[in-house]
Amino acid sequence: MPDGLIVNENGFILARDARAAGLASSLHRALAAGEIDRVRKGVYVLRREPDPKMSKAEQRAMAYRRQVLAAGQTLTAPVFASYSAVALHRLPIYGEWSPNIHVLSPDGHGHRRTGLISIARCHDPAIETIEGCAVTAVEASVIQFARDAPLAAALTAVDAAIRTTRLRTHPPKTTIERLWAEHERMGRYTGVRKVRAVLERSSTLADTPLETCSRLVIEEWGFPEPELQHELWLPELGKRAFLDFYWEEYGIGAEADGRGKYLGQADAAASAHTVVEEKDRENAIRRQLRGFDRWDWTEMRQRFPVRNRLRAVGLPVVRRPIRLL
Repeated sequence: MPDGLIVNENGFILARDARAAGLASSLHRALAAGEIDRVRKGVYVLRREPDPKMSKAEQRAMAYRRQVLAAGQTLTAPVFASYSAVALHRLPIYGEWSPNIHVLSPDGHGHRRTGLISIARCHDPAIETIEGCAVTAVEASVIQFARDAPLAAALTAVDAAIRTTRLRTHPPKTTIERLWAEHERMGRYTGVRKVRAVLERSSTLADTPLETCSRLVIEEWGFPEPELQHELWLPELGKRAFLDFYWEEYGIGAEADGRGKYLGQADAAASAHTVVEEKDRENAIRRQLRGFDRWDWTEMRQRFPVRNRLRAVGLPVVRRPIRLL
């Protein structure tokens, strides 16, 4: 520990604690030496190298969550909401986290100041405690988030909260029925159309944020709505495959994959084995479909590659394109 500085039970070094212990100069020396990092005014953490196994999105989420937890050390009895609550509930989003901390106002009046947004309390949501912080329950958190955030960000959080696919490692945080119930309980409120747009598009079957955002791109270009997680039996491999997107009428399937499963192997032999297995799986899928293609994060963000690939395999446009992402 740098010069006797004390890390509290929440993992932070507080300037007020250092001053009380006569260690203000030690705090300044540790900061100048790069031994600690400033999270917000008066709140510091020991410097650690980022985990190389974490994606850039995970690192950004962790950094914002740390900002929220640090705010809990300096604000008076905050109840975190919206972006800040979603971060504490450890739900993913698409895009950037807020530059502000979001809390509930103690009354019906909201206000802003530098770095802090206080949200007018139009009803009394359920409150939970996460890592020592008061936070709105997950239902109220994602409803408020859907009011504040872009569609893709909010839909990513909602899909993650209600996910029930075979790959999930924990029970879902909530259900779509509970989210609709929270929405109805709030009555008439600003942003109701944004919230409905999110809830109406939500699905329990999105395994990843990439799949969620890909659904929006598919809708954007006017393609038919796909079936999600369609099961195929691959007899030559003796196993099942689950397609991210499937259009039975057209015999077309598609998948949205990141690069992690190819790049995250411990050694070259394991990586090569994974590539061979995936190629065998893809070939077996193609033998059962009229058309099949896949895309990654970069192609989804660019949007046009998804359109071009689905057109090339024969999927028709059935409605006017709209911009969603």
